[in-house]
Amino acid sequence: MKIQRIDCISIPTNRQRKTFDEVKMREFAAGIEKRGLLHPIILRNPAAGQFILVAGERRLRAIGDLSDFGTSITHDGEPVPLGHIPYTLLSDLSPLAAEEAELEENTHREDLTWQERSAATARLFELRKAQAVTANLPEPTTTDLSHELRGESDGYHSNAVRKEIILAKHLANPAIAAAKTVDEAFKILKRAEETERNRALGESVGRTHSANSHSVINTDALTWLKEADAGQFDVICTDPPYGVGADEFSDSGTIGGVTGAHTYIDDYATFNKILSVCSTEFIRITKPEAHLYWFCDFGHFPHIAAEFTAAGWWVFRTPLIWFKPNAPRAPWPQHGPQRKYECCLFAVKGKKLVTKMAGDVLEHSPDSNLGHQAQKPVSLFTDLLSRSVRPGDAVLDPFAGSGPILPAAHLLKCIATAVEMNTGNYGIILNRLKALDAEPELPL
Repeated sequence: MKIQRIDCISIPTNRQRKTFDEVKMREFAAGIEKRGLLHPIILRNPAAGQFILVAGERRLRAIGDLSDFGTSITHDGEPVPLGHIPYTLLSDLSPLAAEEAELEENTHREDLTWQERSAATARLFELRKAQAVTANLPEPTTTDLSHELRGESDGYHSNAVRKEIILAKHLANPAIAAAKTVDEAFKILKRAEETERNRALGESVGRTHSANSHSVINTDALTWLKEADAGQFDVICTDPPYGVGADEFSDSGTIGGVTGAHTYIDDYATFNKILSVCSTEFIRITKPEAHLYWFCDFGHFPHIAAEFTAAGWWVFRTPLIWFKPNAPRAPWPQHGPQRKYECCLFAVKGKKLVTKMAGDVLEHSPDSNLGHQAQKPVSLFTDLLSRSVRPGDAVLDPFAGSGPILPAAHLLKCIATAVEMNTGNYGIILNRLKALDAEPELPL
């Protein structure tokens, strides 16, 4: 039996601070006094004459309290000198036992990053499962591990441990590893998994899919526009890239956050190329009388208006404003206001009349996000289309994103065509289409 003076053992300062329940500690100490110490504490090899605690802080504290009251203990039937405690060196343990001790040490440090803690928690969970198999016991649950690590096993703590275990498998993903917190990382993971499911759905269905009178096409919009038949559409309502670098925005709206939060290139060159093609092709593929709704950045509005005017559209002088009362995005966190609105250009071809008079400020809250970072609400598209369409009209969104054009057009009994290049977004649109399939037919 190896023993060491309690006052020669150092408890690392970076261990998580724990609240040791006084009543439970007295009960624990009484059990050791009655039955003896069953398992020695684990120490690291001495450095500068000081032993470092690895595992067994509760045992160390309990025996220290007994010693202060002059109470001796036993270990393996042998008496332990007052003020001393049995120990095992970490270097003397079997590989499995050493891993357990190191994990206990790591999972109780307070200076771990969330990434390090997640990796340690996942390793401990795998160790506990392996030990359960060896002992022919049921596998532990995340609730069991939460109780061991946190002293709590309610829903909040158990869910936190579950997130750490899941995230540990994805730390090689740069976007996840760069997150500042577990919750932010889990949000990124869920978004990535949803995108992958949508991509798989899109690939399984194929490149073109129609349901009822609506069509969804998975291809590059600029190529499709140049090949599309002339004179097809009554209204174009679309949300193209804004040309403001949104693909580099973080969740707060700042540069340098989660890379790839937007699934499309949003630089100015791409925006300008899209505008050049669309201003020419939109006038060709629409009917003699048509309407256009084009979401855009306020700073680019004059340029966009000039391009469509030159192409033959009659452009409304000021943008329509979509007001988002619950919008959280702040382009300048800590330095500026939240962004509560977006702009939309309205233009007329020929002398097409509106079907109703409505204001130029449209208030609509966002829908539940389906996995597209620039998703527009269905109610917003419905509001815009309702100003321009009649049942049976053909509407187009060549940059369909998550596809709000489909349910909006369906509600208004129009025939929608949605074009989307990204396979993951295409999958989101197909899910919308499936939901429309389940609804009763709407007679024209």
